[in-house]
Amino acid sequence: MRSLEDHQRWLASLILEPERLTDDVREAVSPVALDDVEVARVRLGAYAGGYPARIVEALEEAFPAISMILGAEAFRDLARRYRPQVPAGVYSLSDVGVNLPAFLHNDELAERLPFLAELAALEWAWLRAFHAFECERAFDPASALGWGLEEWARTRLTFQPAVAVVQSRWPILDLWNLRETPPEQRREIDLALEGRSQNVLVRRDGLRVSIDLVSSAEARLLAALLGGATLGEAIESLAELIEEPLDVTTWFAEWTARALVVDCRPG
Repeated sequence: MRSLEDHQRWLASLILEPERLTDDVREAVSPVALDDVEVARVRLGAYAGGYPARIVEALEEAFPAISMILGAEAFRDLARRYRPQVPAGVYSLSDVGVNLPAFLHNDELAERLPFLAELAALEWAWLRAFHAFECERAFDPASALGWGLEEWARTRLTFQPAVAVVQSRWPILDLWNLRETPPEQRREIDLALEGRSQNVLVRRDGLRVSIDLVSSAEARLLAALLGGATLGEAIESLAELIEEPLDVTTWFAEWTARALVVDCRPG
């Protein structure tokens, strides 16, 4: 006798490979104790067809700019290719797109539309910020009075959960801002892409998600700090790559003024 887990795995296999209900109906529905195979196929088809539809709807909601750029048919094809990458055990449809930015780096669309992966990263950062909780306590710069250079070099910053930075060779913010373009006007879009790098800071501003353009240097520093580097490590690595002066003091003042920094202490 099959266990409940066996039946669950079997049903999941049909949902992930719905073509089996067409290729060999009798074999596909054999675990179901029904005399009428066609009835079983129809009933199971409701589940097998419903899952991909929910995935497409969830991805369209999470990635509206990519959906707009690709169009409905091409976006459904992308969702079909991506479907095996949906993490197992996700409890919310809002989480199904977590792997899409990485997936797009190697998808067949990457050569024709190389900006898609970084645009997806921006859209995912926006969605993550929208759902993120906000720490009530923010870092008070007055608590760091008297710190010397050694303490600052060993300092690690903890940011609000909504904070993210996306670095791109492409004008991803301009592309994202096109997401609500009416269908009848989309053919008229003429946006220059080459040589228009944009780096963005995603954050919460009260109940609203804000996206700000930042310099390449600030974006690199933020990325390093968000990745767990100390302030000294982040500045040193950045100084090796960028010749322009680093205005770290001004950036830090802006971050704390916006309450983006939750904690700041020497390690």
